[in-house]
Amino acid sequence: MSYNHNDSYYPPPPPANYAQQGSYVPQGSYNPQGGYPPPPQQQAYPQNGGFYGSDYNQAPPQQSYEPPSTQYPPPPPQDYGSSGGDFKGAKHYNREPKFRDLWAALLFLLQFALFVVIAALFIKSLPSTAFKHSNNKHSTKDFFSLPTMIMWLCVLLVSIVFSIVYLGLMQMFAGKMLVISFWFAVVSMIGTGIYYLAAKIWFAGGIMLIFGIFYALMWFSWRHRIPFSKLVLEVVCHITRKFPSTIAISVGFLLIQALYSAFWSLAFAGSFKHMQQYQSCSTHTDRNGRQYESCSNVRQILAWVFMVFSFYWTSSVILNVLHTTICGTFATFYFFEGAPQGYPTKHPTLSSLKRAMTNSFGSICFGSLVVAIIQTVRAIVRAIRSQGDGNIVLQLLACCADCILGCIEAIVEFFNKYAYVEIAMYGKSFVPAAKDTWTLIKDRGVDALINDCLIGNVLQMGAFLCAAVVALVAWLYITITRPEYNITGSYTAPIIIAAFVLAMSMFMVLLKCIDSGAATTFVCLAEDPDAMARNNPRLFAMVRETYPQVVRGVHAVDRF
Repeated sequence: MSYNHNDSYYPPPPPANYAQQGSYVPQGSYNPQGGYPPPPQQQAYPQNGGFYGSDYNQAPPQQSYEPPSTQYPPPPPQDYGSSGGDFKGAKHYNREPKFRDLWAALLFLLQFALFVVIAALFIKSLPSTAFKHSNNKHSTKDFFSLPTMIMWLCVLLVSIVFSIVYLGLMQMFAGKMLVISFWFAVVSMIGTGIYYLAAKIWFAGGIMLIFGIFYALMWFSWRHRIPFSKLVLEVVCHITRKFPSTIAISVGFLLIQALYSAFWSLAFAGSFKHMQQYQSCSTHTDRNGRQYESCSNVRQILAWVFMVFSFYWTSSVILNVLHTTICGTFATFYFFEGAPQGYPTKHPTLSSLKRAMTNSFGSICFGSLVVAIIQTVRAIVRAIRSQGDGNIVLQLLACCADCILGCIEAIVEFFNKYAYVEIAMYGKSFVPAAKDTWTLIKDRGVDALINDCLIGNVLQMGAFLCAAVVALVAWLYITITRPEYNITGSYTAPIIIAAFVLAMSMFMVLLKCIDSGAATTFVCLAEDPDAMARNNPRLFAMVRETYPQVVRGVHAVDRF
């Protein structure tokens, strides 16, 4: 059933033995057929033995009357219907999911099987010394040695420990972390810039200093957003504490992503040696009569393109399965917390994971495929730009193309993030979910909430801090061990950059429970304000006062 009282979503209060405004109402004046009791009428008290005026000359009818009591009787249980709650979101909750976008799931499994076969061939081509221990750790001439493997293991462990500690601090000090992480990032960037300038690394020092000052100035435009962001973060952390399985599953997917990244890195490194057999070289003579050798390896280039595409697609699927799982858990809380019939499942997180890995897996693969294609094209454009050989026109075109693709990628990822919430809640296919996401943002003005929420900025700053710490650990390790392959220092910069990127990705995977929870909060608020008003009245009151367009009843007509 649904109600529409005073143009709002709130259902009328249940019938009881007291008036709507708190004054007592006799039982005889209540209409048992339903609805509100009639408004109080101006009564004419008995005159000349009559009652209610001169038309009644007999004694008033006997009524069962009880004196007012300060203890009101409990309201009768509301009929929430078969959905478990009299809310639009609960009625359309994904109770009987169907398989969606099955073709995308089959295509993903096919490419992953092909990657495993190719990766096995490439890893076999690695040098035999890659997995053998040497008694002298300083005598290693090969990059693929035990000390190097230990270094990457340290990078992974430090990334995981830092991410868990940061998550724990956000759980205990949700509001303070917004301010602390902001200023700590500012101080870190300015301090790093000063250090680089002192070391005469002018370009890097200038860039870090400019970014630090820029972030410090952003405080004046961000500080008014802190109360709203603090409340959202507290609500999200409260739900993660209620469902600690969201944190546990984030750690599990973090390990999956780490293992996959390590496996992919070994395969990519082995591709250099394995694909050398397909290289073809020919000798040419230039205008001056000098001979030069030109080599090409089309198969190697195609193998690299496929591996890059496979990495982007698989990594995106891993992250989005985690994202959809957490979104389903948060949506279950918003729609069914406090309902008389309770949650539709005993283990919301496991049920959400099951749906994400089966019925909604094709939709997740579909959305991830779109992003992976854009990312692969960007990687090709960057490779062309780096191989421009001084061709200014080519580099300029490649730079413009990279910028345009970057904007398209950001837009697609933005809509995918909220489309997966719709998929987790209602079990939709990817295309309808993306369309409904656009309608939701356009009609309800959810973009104002998203722009004013600083949780994403705090997570990005935390990822930057985690990456900086891990990069420092990698630099210290390679400086202390001094492997022979890095005597000239040619491997130092690539190792630090790789450690930085790896740590940042690990951090974002582990703290996906916070980011996904915030996204689900916004979508559930726009889809069904009643559920938010019941479960989080403080947040609902702030949103209704600051962003009235979000809770306005523009979706009075059910569009599902």
